[in-house]
Amino acid sequence: MVDVLVDPREQIAFVRDCWSPAERAALVRRHREGEIVRVARGAYVDATLWESLDRAAQYRLRLHAVAERLSPNTIFSHESAAVLWRLPWIGSWPNRVHTAGMEASGGRSGVAVFQHTTGLSDHPDLIEGRLVTPLARTVVDIARTTSFATAVTVADAALRRSFHPVDSIPASALTREELQGELALVPLRHGSAKARAVIEFADGRADRPGESMSRVNIRIAGLPAPQLQVRMRGRSGRLWIVDFWWPESNLIGEFDGKWKYSEPEFLRGRTPHQVLLDEKFREDDLRAAAHNFTRWDWALALSPPRLRAHLLAAGLR
Repeated sequence: MVDVLVDPREQIAFVRDCWSPAERAALVRRHREGEIVRVARGAYVDATLWESLDRAAQYRLRLHAVAERLSPNTIFSHESAAVLWRLPWIGSWPNRVHTAGMEASGGRSGVAVFQHTTGLSDHPDLIEGRLVTPLARTVVDIARTTSFATAVTVADAALRRSFHPVDSIPASALTREELQGELALVPLRHGSAKARAVIEFADGRADRPGESMSRVNIRIAGLPAPQLQVRMRGRSGRLWIVDFWWPESNLIGEFDGKWKYSEPEFLRGRTPHQVLLDEKFREDDLRAAAHNFTRWDWALALSPPRLRAHLLAAGLR
């Protein structure tokens, strides 16, 4: 799936740009025949392009379509800010775009837009031509309004951004202290206790959403917290970085997502088959150094009882 759009707005056909009734009728016909997809009122995208995009890119495209009807001074927030910041999300992205506004403005929430009245950021960032809440404010907003697991996934990724910036996205070094300071500036107190818990638990060493979700459900399952991204030496003498490490149980844990066998960042020119062989060698090398080793996937990461049973069976104490 594709997750990057060169220029999202150039991919959208707007009814308003039709010069004649015949052009508008052609859009309606193409939509009826499945050639184009309606992403917002009066906005259509080629169906083949839409199907090639991952869920985050689809939501960004919908955001840009809706944004064309809003004021250029609109500041996107919450989930919409998260998708522009390229932060991960657990579950489905929303259908509406989220914006920030002042309580006195009266709001403009509707079918396509949800306006949050939590105040405006003094210094919004600019991403893909759209004003967006700063990274710290985005994390705090999400921590206050979404589930603990989703918020931790977002916060982990945002803290990790300090060491692993994303191309074309504003560089933003972020610390737990800055998140705590940002939370103190939010005028509404609802959700603050949960947000504080998210900020305290967040850890930028978590490398992927699956690792963040695993951390959350390890905690929910009442299991000992692991060390993250630990360097360990195999029998060959080679150093490896492991996702999770419980020294008291001599147990290495790895979240094994499909991305390992498909994303260029991890493949580094290798075929998926070669990655599989390399992963097997890595595991065998660590096991030969007298370490216990276990893997799990999304099905286990999303279920505290199943993840608990899996880790206890692997030797976690």
